[in-house]
Amino acid sequence: MSSENLETTNNTWQPDPAWDYYTLWHELIHAKAKIDQVLNRMKEIEDATDNTDDEIREILEPSREILNKINELLTN
Repeated sequence: MSSENLETTNNTWQPDPAWDYYTLWHELIHAKAKIDQVLNRMKEIEDATDNTDDEIREILEPSREILNKINELLTN
């Protein structure tokens, strides 16, 4: 990856599209956003319930799928 590309958007570093990990990086940023969303939601929850557990699972589902996909890509 070229260190020349130091551009940021919304305080998030933007990699060079020619970088080998460009797509993977974006997938992980998406997964991280979902994880951050859950962490913020958890701060608001007083007591765990079946409903809040379901809500957390629903928010995290895209991250799980992304991480499984990345795992498959990196092991093949």
